[in-house]
Formats: sequence, structure tokens, C-alpha cells
Amino acid sequence: MADVPAMTLPELEAALDAMVHERYNQAESDEEADGMALAAQDLEYLQTRIRCLEASLSAANNEVAWIAPAARPTPAQALRRIKAICGRFPDLYSAMLVVVATHPAVSRDMLAMAVKQFRKDTEALSPEDVKSLLVSIVNGGNQAFDAILRTRKNGDRKSAAIPWAKD
Repeated sequence: MADVPAMTLPELEAALDAMVHERYNQAESDEEADGMALAAQDLEYLQTRIRCLEASLSAANNEVAWIAPAARPTPAQALRRIKAICGRFPDLYSAMLVVVATHPAVSRDMLAMAVKQFRKDTEALSPEDVKSLLVSIVNGGNQAFDAILRTRKNGDRKSAAIPWAKD
């Protein structure tokens, strides 16, 4: 086997996505694509998949850097994360709250399309409706946060009726 130059995790993910699109586009999940590649003994795909997993593990010490406002995930990375979030949270509000909080650099239009793709409970909503829901989560949260902060800064605090809940 020839030596392959080291690739970054985004490059490996992009290469893997390209192989899936080119060779296993009928697969409905990553697991199904992996199974198809294994059955076909597609060594190039399997080696790329292993390198991708190894790169993911080595990047684990910096696992939340992708949330930072300056982070620019690839569309494939963002979609994979949004799909996982949408599948993990049973209620729409929680899923959308986590999606919008963890993808601050992604446009609301793109987030709305992704949420609509992965949440069946948004089928009756237009993409504009889903975008409006995302915006309302952010704006409502910001307004409530600012209101509480204003009242706590400027207002007198009442003493707590519970002795263990003192300032």
C-alpha cells in the first residue's frame, strides 16, 4: 500500500462523503454505506473510514471547538450533527434550541432546511415557518435574558423566604 499524505478531519469527511455519493448513494445511513463497502471489499473506502474515525478520536480533546462562533463547519459536518441532535431530542423545541445554540455560524435559512429534513413534526411547516421558529427561540431567549439581567442589576432584591436560599 502506498503512503497517503496526512489529511485533516474535514478533508477525510469530505473524501468519505464523496465516495458515498459516488459509490453508495442508495445507502440510507452511514452504517448501511459501511456495510455495502465491506461487502464490496472497497479497501479505499474502508481505509478512509478508519482514518476518519481515528482523526475523530484524536480530535476528542478539543471536542467543543466546533460550537465556537468563529468555527466554520463543512456542510457535511453540520448536517451530521444536526441529524444527530434532531434524533436525540424527542420534542421539537428542545431539538431546535440545541441546533441553533450549537451552530451559531450557520445561517438560519440553512438550519431551517436541515431541521425540516430531519424532523417529521415539521412537515406541515414551510421552511420560512421553521426559520421563524429558530429566530423566535434566539430572540425570545435573548429578550428574557436581558430582562432578567436588567431587573437583577437595578432592582432591590427581596429576602428569601427559605433560609438556605440566601444570596
